[in-house]
Amino acid sequence: MNDEPSGRLGAVRQMFGFGRKMWVSVLVLTAFAGLLIVYTYGFLEVGLDHIRIVRPIEGPPLPDLPDGSSADMDTSQALRPPRFKLCRDLPVSAGYWNLTTADHSAFVDIPQHSDIGVGESVCVRVVVPAQQTVAPMTFVPFPNSPWDSVMVDLVGRNTNTSVPVLLQMADHTHNYFRDRTHVYEADVVLRDADVYHAEGYIEFRHAKWNAEAFLDPQPFEPEQLKIPDVQINVLDEDGLSPYSLQRYMDLPLCTDSDADGRWVSVAVLPFDASLVPPPDNHNLVWLPYDCRLQRFTYSNFTKCLIRKYPLVHWFGDSNTRRALKKVSTLGAWCTAEPDSLVCTCNDNTEPFPNYKANMRISPFDLDPVAGGAVATGAQSENKSRIVAFKWDGLTTRNSPPWAEYFTADFEERLGRPKLALFGMTNWDTAFESRAFFANEVAQLADVVDAKYPGADVVLRTGQYYCCTSDMDKFWKRRYSRLRNSYFDQTLIDHFKTKFAGSRNVLVWNVARLSERRPYKLREDDLLKCAANHVRSEIIEIENQVLMNALCNNAID
Repeated sequence: MNDEPSGRLGAVRQMFGFGRKMWVSVLVLTAFAGLLIVYTYGFLEVGLDHIRIVRPIEGPPLPDLPDGSSADMDTSQALRPPRFKLCRDLPVSAGYWNLTTADHSAFVDIPQHSDIGVGESVCVRVVVPAQQTVAPMTFVPFPNSPWDSVMVDLVGRNTNTSVPVLLQMADHTHNYFRDRTHVYEADVVLRDADVYHAEGYIEFRHAKWNAEAFLDPQPFEPEQLKIPDVQINVLDEDGLSPYSLQRYMDLPLCTDSDADGRWVSVAVLPFDASLVPPPDNHNLVWLPYDCRLQRFTYSNFTKCLIRKYPLVHWFGDSNTRRALKKVSTLGAWCTAEPDSLVCTCNDNTEPFPNYKANMRISPFDLDPVAGGAVATGAQSENKSRIVAFKWDGLTTRNSPPWAEYFTADFEERLGRPKLALFGMTNWDTAFESRAFFANEVAQLADVVDAKYPGADVVLRTGQYYCCTSDMDKFWKRRYSRLRNSYFDQTLIDHFKTKFAGSRNVLVWNVARLSERRPYKLREDDLLKCAANHVRSEIIEIENQVLMNALCNNAID
């Protein structure tokens, strides 16, 4: 019998002289090369129902250090593999999707909780087992938004830093159906060295957080989450964390009014507290992570306005009124009696001489020494003029409608400013549908384009809301934490898209400041003021954020 193979294989062997041993060698070398590629670019994950190459997880970029060197100069740190995985690389347990409330209460899941470095992230999940629908079918979430409103924070044991877990729906069809198990997740970046644990609860199930159209707000009946006895240890092993308080004064000055940060006790500051904005009523200061806030006097802010923005158009509701009371008195408003009702919540009947705070249009001139005074006659070159416009957001409650501000002779009557500031979403969230609001926002953006050519734009978010429902029988304000957030995002997204690259649009994110406060303080402040106004000390800090953003790049 002829042992030589016939056909194509035989021809190949004859051409290259391959024998059986040579073929084995080729296969071994090919396998080795494949393993080398996988080792270099990823690794194989083999399961019962899948085989895939998983790429190594890239951590956040190593930041530059204050002295100008780079953190990646530490070779041992640069070569160290990341100690964390993103949620997308940590599969949701298949058993979770079949849970019901008969089996298990809702719970927090932290699938990987090994030590991590500062600036790295941890995956946090919340599993909400299926529950038979008890809410009317009229409550539905916005498209691609969750059925359940879940509030969770990671809280530092030593610093008491609260980091909100901004949960999103995990990638699974169950999350789009009311009566199925829902899983939410977020990759939470932790920048302060500390030991963290989770706290939180379910605010609403079955989309009752979203009282759209003519639905009434629903009672706040929080459902407790089962929290695992898990701690996340965030380490600054080499002592080079760019987020360390020891390096805060080396950061560049803030020119953004939307910077993330944390609240820090004055008692632990390694520098003079007078170098940063003043503290709140609990002796906590707001410190962004990536830039430095300096303490502005209102006199210096006024000088900045005279030089950079001599005319300002400032639109807003009662929250804007309270901010402008600070500005027009050069910060003196509410310093004498900060615990009074006017300063902690409601100032709508307070006599106020510096400008006509309750008029629909109220111009006032701002002097660096004398403060604000009702405008009379032509504007002086030595003063900044602020035209305050009072409105109820973009709602139908405005009388006359908000668009009637912008008449044909608008510029002739009120001038052409270099800065236009718009505060809204508080009334809009409370009284209108999101679809109506989105349409009005689009109209406003067109008006800004036509009436404010070349002007810088500031968008002030609505105030943060949580931990309660507005059950007032007269007002029936449809606030909720998630609803407020979605309205803010609708405003920001439209303006950022429309004016991308053509206009400077700043987001004055006052909601972020309150959202980052320790949970107990959030609850205490909000439950004490049905109007959802913040205390005068918080107004001061909000204003400091704005003053830094507008004027830090205009300092002599």
